[in-house]
Amino acid sequence: MSLEQGDSKSRVLQATDIVALIGQTVSLRRRGKDFVGLCPFHTEKTPSFHVSPARQFFHCYGCKAGGNAIDFVIKRDRVEFIEAMKTLADAAGIDLPRFGGSKEKVSERKLLLDAHSAAGAFFEKLLSHPQAGSPAREYLEKRGFTAESIRRFQLGVAPNAWDGLLTGEVSKKFRPDILALAGLVKKRENGVGHYDTFRNRLMFPIRDEQGRIIAFGGRVMPGSDDPAKYLNSPETSLFSKGRCVYGLDLAKAKAAETRTVVVVEGYTDVVMAHQFGVDNVVSVLGTALTDQHVSLLRRFADRIVLLFDADSAGELAVDRAVELFLTQPVEIAIATLPEGVDPDEMLLEKGADGFAAMIAGAIDALSFKWGRLWRRYEGLGDDLTARQRVVEEYLTGLAAAKGSGSVDSLRWGAALARVSRLTDIPVEALNRRFRGGVSNARGRRVSPGEGAGTVDSARPNRAGDVATATDRAERWILGMLLVEPGRWHDIQAVLGPEDFTDETRRGLAEVYWDHQRHEGEPAFNEFLSVLAKPEWVELAVELVEEIDAVADRGKAMEDAVEHLGAERGRRDDRKLMGMLRKGERTEGVDEVEVLRRLQERARRPDLRRS
Repeated sequence: MSLEQGDSKSRVLQATDIVALIGQTVSLRRRGKDFVGLCPFHTEKTPSFHVSPARQFFHCYGCKAGGNAIDFVIKRDRVEFIEAMKTLADAAGIDLPRFGGSKEKVSERKLLLDAHSAAGAFFEKLLSHPQAGSPAREYLEKRGFTAESIRRFQLGVAPNAWDGLLTGEVSKKFRPDILALAGLVKKRENGVGHYDTFRNRLMFPIRDEQGRIIAFGGRVMPGSDDPAKYLNSPETSLFSKGRCVYGLDLAKAKAAETRTVVVVEGYTDVVMAHQFGVDNVVSVLGTALTDQHVSLLRRFADRIVLLFDADSAGELAVDRAVELFLTQPVEIAIATLPEGVDPDEMLLEKGADGFAAMIAGAIDALSFKWGRLWRRYEGLGDDLTARQRVVEEYLTGLAAAKGSGSVDSLRWGAALARVSRLTDIPVEALNRRFRGGVSNARGRRVSPGEGAGTVDSARPNRAGDVATATDRAERWILGMLLVEPGRWHDIQAVLGPEDFTDETRRGLAEVYWDHQRHEGEPAFNEFLSVLAKPEWVELAVELVEEIDAVADRGKAMEDAVEHLGAERGRRDDRKLMGMLRKGERTEGVDEVEVLRRLQERARRPDLRRS
């Protein structure tokens, strides 16, 4: 696969909701965090076909078919990779480049990810500097942020200089043109040289759902004369504020568990909510909620709650929520804070329980819109003309929202039933009002909440009984790396693919190590399409599900690495003994040196892990 194909593949997969895609072909039911249905690729009576919205892959436990959205289109339509990718790109409105290039060089995507990672480390380091980071630390402490929150969200500070990045450690690894491509520096107006995008700002790394830094948000430091309170990275091939969500990497687990995600307005609101243990909170980046935001969030949740303060719950924001309620297969609800109260103040005053109660009591967008309109006229008593104006304005707004996008007929019917209850207008009369029908979506899409409940059979346990501790250790390490690819940088320093004893696991490890070295940390659904052998795909899916069931992943990983290190030590001991026995016949073997190494190992068991 060429570099252009690799970068385009990532964009296409990020823009595609695999549940919605497969739901056009397969009748899916929710089971826990996944969806299940009858496999479209072989005949079966009991559902064994599973779709994971969180990790965006499918797998059939019957015929072993599996992969990401592109793989599904390839199998469904019986087309080649490029044609399948074009199909999904067209549906997502993505223009694909002419493909070409070579895999010899590091991809542009990996360069940009690495540049952002280096910049993030630079900003973090500056925050901890005794003098340079002191004002920012004092501000964070005053706002109530703990050291753990600062570490967890990788907060940092940009220096009060025009060339902090350009003259610091980051510039030693990345040329100015690469930093400019990443949006970290800008070209000077006279065209000579560059200057830092972020200066004298508290830095909030914006990470994708895999936890990789793809952009930054900078809050102006107190006392600065910069009029822009917040500044986001410019649009790049990694980052678009219309489709990226702050805090999703940390919120997705709780969102998938509760099936609810809360959208607040700012970075600090997200950090403070997570600090109080409300872990399903995210924010959009200085823009209204978009269709792309919703498509991303509904992978993890059936209900999106928009948390507005009293000032920001304007008509445009509410109307947009109504549009999304009608056009997206997800529940959109609205909660409002008391006037003059910020989310962090709400948390400090009411605690996590009070905050959660407010979210639980959020009102669906249709009812919220009606309530706001009605309150304008409630002082007029039973004035029929006033009520008529309210109803007319409400229905006019509803018609505009309906016309903003494609609305599924079943969802429209449910919405009209709700509107009927609010306005006391019979559904038949509402239907006449909106005569002309509903624009049907292309193919039937299954809502994440539709068909929730049990299925005819439980998911089969494909992992089986692990024969030995070594098998278990190897499976845990690979599973953990697939789920948390950031751990590879530490693991690869002590283990390599050659340390895996099983042929299939070793093959999967070789592909994974190669991908990390040449392409960077893989997103799981993207990585599946890299695997050339079906048994690797099946193993990868098994390992991810297996590691999800491990209670203490950190301890499991530590034990597994220690075990494999000890196993390698034992193999080295046997090899040394063999060398010793053959010492007279093997050229280059120093018998004294071999004995010394064996004795050293006997005295220091920890060397077995080296």
